[in-house]
Amino acid sequence: MAVAEEPVSLQEALAGENKREWKAAWESEVESLQKNGTWVVEKPPLERNIVGCRWLFMRKGDGRFKVRLVAKGFSQKPGIDFTETFAPVAKFTTLRVLLALVAENDWELHTMDVKTAFLNGVLEKEIYIECPEGLEEKIPRAMVCRLVKAIYGRRQSPGTWYQKIHEFFLAHRFIRSTHDYSLYVHYERRILVLVYVDDLVLAAAEVEQIEWIKAVLTNTFEMSDLGELTTYLGLDISRNRSQRLLTLDQTKYIDKILNGHGMQDACPSLTPLDPNTSLVSNCKVTTADPESQLLDFEVYQSAVGSLMYAMLGTRPDIDYVVQLVRQFNDSPEHDEHWVAVKRIFRYLVGTRELKIQYGLSNESGTYSDPDWCSGQDQKSVGGFVFLLNRGAVSWASKKQTSIALLTTKAEYMAMTQASKEIIWFQELCQELGALAHIDQISRLYGDNQGALALARNPEYHARTEHIDTQYHFVRELVMGKKIYLEYCPTTDMIADIMTKVLPRTTHEKHSTAMGMIGGVAKHHGTLREWAC
Repeated sequence: MAVAEEPVSLQEALAGENKREWKAAWESEVESLQKNGTWVVEKPPLERNIVGCRWLFMRKGDGRFKVRLVAKGFSQKPGIDFTETFAPVAKFTTLRVLLALVAENDWELHTMDVKTAFLNGVLEKEIYIECPEGLEEKIPRAMVCRLVKAIYGRRQSPGTWYQKIHEFFLAHRFIRSTHDYSLYVHYERRILVLVYVDDLVLAAAEVEQIEWIKAVLTNTFEMSDLGELTTYLGLDISRNRSQRLLTLDQTKYIDKILNGHGMQDACPSLTPLDPNTSLVSNCKVTTADPESQLLDFEVYQSAVGSLMYAMLGTRPDIDYVVQLVRQFNDSPEHDEHWVAVKRIFRYLVGTRELKIQYGLSNESGTYSDPDWCSGQDQKSVGGFVFLLNRGAVSWASKKQTSIALLTTKAEYMAMTQASKEIIWFQELCQELGALAHIDQISRLYGDNQGALALARNPEYHARTEHIDTQYHFVRELVMGKKIYLEYCPTTDMIADIMTKVLPRTTHEKHSTAMGMIGGVAKHHGTLREWAC
């Protein structure tokens, strides 16, 4: 499947095969800019920094053509053109928790888009931008545009827009979550709103409440009502409301990155990496041509970055291997590291349609596990998986910061990392009203009896006196009955997939346990090639 490249300039857009669609989208953006009084044309002060700008062309996942005027924020000068730039965005984990609760309770789930959202922000400093491409006839020479409203690309634009919509929600009696500043809850009307810049997810128990929040948003901002939520941030969402099931996948995104890296016709692999593969650092230059080496770095880093977005969204089954190849971003060795990256792409070729499914289920809990001294530097890798309504909502694979002298210490350190996430989950569930899940998510499963005993028993142990004080956090939580420890046999330890490369049968078993379902894409080549 060919992926059409998006134009990089107005001239290119108006000369391409979709010129009518791009022209209509561009004219709509210009109309919005003029309607909102985005700038005034005037002569700039002497020695004043003039910020460049360009048109950004985007083809949305639902087929819409979108054009934005964006400032070249990199040309802004700190302290003169801006000071603060921070703005919160929704966490993937919060989105997945929300979707799991939507499936369980059969809530209404809709989405809206704020048109030219950043134009609603209030400027704190004067910003001058050059004449946008295509508007030269309307703006005299030697004149520039002084911004009256914020635009995309300006470094402080996300922050000013967030402050604007935050004030809107507070005025309508919403409460902002203290654990994710992009989540707002209206307890009286039982409405949840998740904000990611100008994309809003609306969830409510009754359709009348969805209509109410849509109406008040439309009365304040220029909105696009996109109806029921089917795609969000590159994630595709489908529901079976009669069975209270919801699935989350990135099939379209995976197709896009496979095509982008020329791997769409590659021979599929059954696992993301060979269990016998050992990747080590190698800083030696593999080519005498510095330019060629730089190109390899860029291709490698682009490929790893593409894989990371899939991993963060819906693919916990590739978390460990993506974290493994990411360690060599600064010095990839072609024959080993690049082959490992391509192996992950080949795995995605065969599993492109895998989805995470949430539904009516009591299968919730937290699993934690490390792989002792697995790294080249002898540091262990710890990982955890959180299940909610039978599907994974949070996962992580991370190298531990110090060397564990015992397997018990590695397990203990991994449990501490997972317990910190449990506390965050407990508070989030409290805010969302998901009280029934607090006890379930507070159960931490481990497969090392020594680590479980150490966390339960406050007695002094000579063999563990070297353990840093910070890792005793899990013991404090156990004693305070904030979390509950339970033993899980190693064969059933789901978090094992976060710490090492597993054989095919074990990998598939743990993937299924994380709620991953879906068929395997049609493969190319022979059955023998499938196993390569």
